[in-house]
Amino acid sequence: MEKKILNKKLKATTLVVCSIVAVLLGGCGKEAPKTQAPLVRSMQVIVRDTPVVYDYTGFIEANQEMNVVSQVSGQIKEKYFKGGDNVAAGAWLYKIDQRNYSANLLSAKSNYLTAERDAERYTKLYEKDAVSKQALDNALSVRDVAKALYINAQKDYDETIVKAPFSGRIDTTALEVGNYADAGKTVLTKISDTNPVYVKFSVAEQEYMNLAKEYQGQAGLTDLVMTLANGEVYSQKGKISEVNRGVTDATGSVTVRAIFENPDRKLLPGMFAHVTAKGGTLQNAILIPQRALVEMLYKKLVFVLDEDKKVTMREVQLGQNVGRLVVVTEGLHAGEQVVVEGTGKIRNGMAVNALPMQEKDLDTTQGR
Repeated sequence: MEKKILNKKLKATTLVVCSIVAVLLGGCGKEAPKTQAPLVRSMQVIVRDTPVVYDYTGFIEANQEMNVVSQVSGQIKEKYFKGGDNVAAGAWLYKIDQRNYSANLLSAKSNYLTAERDAERYTKLYEKDAVSKQALDNALSVRDVAKALYINAQKDYDETIVKAPFSGRIDTTALEVGNYADAGKTVLTKISDTNPVYVKFSVAEQEYMNLAKEYQGQAGLTDLVMTLANGEVYSQKGKISEVNRGVTDATGSVTVRAIFENPDRKLLPGMFAHVTAKGGTLQNAILIPQRALVEMLYKKLVFVLDEDKKVTMREVQLGQNVGRLVVVTEGLHAGEQVVVEGTGKIRNGMAVNALPMQEKDLDTTQGR
């Protein structure tokens, strides 16, 4: 009796286990389904002649820039401009209190005229042997000192009118009427000449040598294109105007300045700018979509698809970006396929289900 009960319990337990396995494996005695290969999109590497374009980041500098400093001391009595105005060379900017300088000028002029008359009189007396040579020399010396003082007084008076040293735009932080100017110290305003302007940036030593070779010296580095911070391509072409005397030890780069005409005064000092320069053409360059790149431990990698639809991770060396593409200088060969989409869900050596795509599909497809 006990044996029959034990057999029934054993059969019941077997049914429960089989049911659980059936749920997990799709039925007792059946194999688990194989994992489906992930779906990716792949593209054959592009091979074509590609113009070499060097891209640099820099900032716009004024052609001339100067702090306008008062050469005489006194209170500002008049201001003849508004911040941000464009002014011509020689335009009046400020008037400093003239009262003391006017009085000094009148006194110095009077003293000079008196000394000049005395010098003439002593000269005539000396010609008649009426005075000594020493007396004449003293009169002439007094006249010369008085003349110098008069010239300085006239200069100080003229300096009470502060003029624009060159044509340009005035800063908005200029001092207002009522402020006191200390001679040679107080900055009244700042003026910048922004036509033309310079763009200052750094060029890697090797790139500079390539550019200089392509254009046969820095004088030929022309047709530079500038792109502004809003993505607008500036209408005027620029050229390299200045090259620093040497390579910077810390960065291994050369500092250069490119000059651009700015007739509409659209470009302002401090603006951010990209400058591009053409450097020849790469023959049969290999290009892949930028989105195909995987970064790992500071290395650039791609998944290369073989004939068995398996992927292998491979390190690549990169050149310039060309729109949505990037030049591969090492690591890939013509005819190879790389995974463009789906790189986030695959691993090295994994079999994949690859759907081919073309370069035109890059405008309509999604990312990873």
